[in-house]
This record gives sequence, C-alpha cells and structure tokens, in this order.
Amino acid sequence: MLIKLSLSQIASLCGGVLIGEDQVIKGVVTDTRKINGGCLFVAIKGERFDGHDYAQSAMDQGAIAVLSEKDISVSSYIRVASTVAAYGRIANAIREAFTGPVVAITGSNGKTTVKDWLAQSLDEKNVLKTRANLNNQIGVPQTLLELTGDHDAAVIEAGTSFPGEIKKLAEIIRADVVILTNASGSHFEGFGSLEGIAVEKGELISAARATATIILNADDAYFDYWKTLANQRRVCSFGFTESADLYAHDLVLEAESSRATFTYQGESVAVYVSGAGRHLVANGMAVVLALMALGMSLKDAVAKLAQPVQVPGRMERLLTKNKALLINDCYNASPTSVEAAIDVLAMQKVEKTWLVLGALGELGAQQDEIHKALGEYAQQKGISCLISVGPIAGLAAQAFRANGGEAIFCQTHNEAASVVQALNKAHAILVKGSRSSKMENVVNILTL
Repeated sequence: MLIKLSLSQIASLCGGVLIGEDQVIKGVVTDTRKINGGCLFVAIKGERFDGHDYAQSAMDQGAIAVLSEKDISVSSYIRVASTVAAYGRIANAIREAFTGPVVAITGSNGKTTVKDWLAQSLDEKNVLKTRANLNNQIGVPQTLLELTGDHDAAVIEAGTSFPGEIKKLAEIIRADVVILTNASGSHFEGFGSLEGIAVEKGELISAARATATIILNADDAYFDYWKTLANQRRVCSFGFTESADLYAHDLVLEAESSRATFTYQGESVAVYVSGAGRHLVANGMAVVLALMALGMSLKDAVAKLAQPVQVPGRMERLLTKNKALLINDCYNASPTSVEAAIDVLAMQKVEKTWLVLGALGELGAQQDEIHKALGEYAQQKGISCLISVGPIAGLAAQAFRANGGEAIFCQTHNEAASVVQALNKAHAILVKGSRSSKMENVVNILTL
C-alpha cells in the first residue's frame, strides 16, 4: 500500500468502531481467494453472496481483521454502516496520498478505448490503469488501492449502472483531469432519459479537484450543461467544428485508419489515426487533450495516435478459419456504438458485408424502437446481410428486411455462426451486441 494505515485509523475514516486489537494492515481484500497475511478483509454483501459468511475463513487464512456491517464472531473487526462506502473511503485515503496526476474518464461510448489509449500513450511513465471493466463501486477502489510510490500517474474509468453511482466514484477518485466522452442512449433503463444519463455523467466533473482540467465533447448536446458544472475549473473541448478548442477537419476515413488535421489555438498538425471510424478520431482528440493537460506538446501528443490501441472485443480485427475478416466488437454495445461499428463495416473493401447482431440491453421502454432504427441504419449504409440472434435483435432484422435488405433470423449463437462460417476473404463480418447477449460465443466458434 502507498501509505500505512492502522485499524483505528480506518475506523475513524469510515465512521466505524474497532472491536479488537489495533494493528497496521498490509492490504485490503474483498475476495477470500486473494487473502494475504496482514490484510483487512472487506465483507461485501452482493445479490448472490454475502462476504460476512466468509469472515472466519478470511481470518483463518491470515487476515488480521474484517470490515463488517454487523457484529461477527472474529477476534478483530471494524463495524461500519456500509462496507462498500467504507471501502471507497479507504481507497480515497490512498488516492489523496498520491502525488501524481489522476485522470478519470466516463461517457456512454469510448471511455474504455480512451482509457487504454491514454495509458498506452504515457509510455515513459509508470501508469496504473483500470483493468477490464473494474469501473464500479468495487472496481474503482480496488484499482486505487494498488497505487504505490512507483506509480507516476493513474488513469481510472468510471461507469454507472444506477443513478448516483458516478457521484460516489467521483468522490473517491477526486480527479486532476476529467474526460467526458459523450452521453447517448446506452442506459435508458434506470435513468429514464438522455438528460438523466447526461446528469449522471456530469457528476464526475462536480467532484473533481478545484484545480482540475475538464475535457468535454463540444459536439455533444449536453456540452453547455457540463461546462456549467466545471465552475472555475479549466475546460478544454474537442469536436469537429471550429467552436471546439481542439477540432478535427479534412477527415479521410479509410477501412483500417484515418487521417485528419487537428487545430488547436491556431496551430494545425497532420494526424494519422491507427484505427477506423469517425468515432475513433473523436476519441483520439480526447486523448490528445489529456496528454497536453499532463504536459505534452500538441505535436508529440498527436504522434501517439499512430500507435494502434487494441481493446479485446473493441473493433478487434480477426480472421475466421476461412480467412474472412471478422470484426469483434462484442465488449458491449449502445445504439451509438452500433452505428459507429456499422460505419466501419461499410468501409471495408470486400464483396459482401455481414452484420451479426445480438440484443442491446438496458434500453427500457425504448428497446423496440432503437433496435428497429439500427436495422434501418444498417440497410441505409449498404450492409449486405443482417443476421439477428434472438427475438430482440430480430426487430432490427425485421426493419432491415422491410427496407429491402436480406435478413436471417437465428435463435442461438451456434446457428448464427453456421450461417457465416464458410465465408472467405471476399467477406467482412461484424459481430456486435451488449455484454448480456454473449456475442463473443459467435466469435469463438468462428475463430477457434
């Protein structure tokens, strides 16, 4: 750990009560499979498990105390009102002791790509970054607790699954740089409207440090609202119009890369982006502004975009067993990200393009309308065939067919994979869907 903390100090931080001997901890753990000698075990109650049931087991394996929401029969524990909230407060204490810059990223689309691209671009520094999808109330503290004196910077992703979660994360992170990529209809369920999503994302700004730099998408409908949340903090914007502080123009979008001119404060530079799609150029602008906020020149920052960023399951270019191009974009899906992926599929220089689509989740009452609109969008972009998996994605296939396209309706991943598994290098296949639709199963069948 970055700093030494005693059980009594943690009890004070968390508004809790220490029962048992006061000792200095060597780590904080939420999983008994990761217990190490001298650690504090945090008993978290989830939907399918209760960490309190493993308190004694944790002590037997070497934990010196348990963080608990109730009285338990172990020799040493800290009683708190909420172990999740207390876990966050411990992580915040570590973060506040860290002297390097902390960058926090949120948005409906692009946040994982921006996070990995930024961390990769800080190649001369030792950077701690969010791994996989550890971007919630458990994952963010877990990441920050890994900070050591050897780290130069931290790049933290903040996600949300319920109203108020970003606020909780923001108060833990207390960012020096905030990147808000956009707000789109990716979580209507629980937030009710696009405005609700925008308000939730904006909480990352409100809890940032007073000296923080706030990086915003000038093309987003909620840009002006987010800008008001910044108060006296410095705001830097990116977009595709001259009103943005950093704007991209003269775009050339190709099948595997993009070229553009970036202009910032009267200085213009030619940019090569290793990756396809207008959305990736936007993500690249956010990365560049963050790098500049951390002290890099415009010229050096844009040069970093020539290095490909590859997030598994994010526009990942693979080959099937029969050498067809397979674009794996199964990491997750929102309406906007599906459209962006369709745009890239349509750019491929092949005879036929195939979209294998699974359901998008968390869309609430707008689920049917959004899926139909995606089918219409794919047909307008000239996609050769849409293969749906399951009844919800089938709504997109119906709309695709109704507008003159060829659609194939499947019920299982195996069935969908069998439709395209014989395709060769004359074809490109995009596999897309929300994490809940498990579309990686199709990718695995086609590649393994």
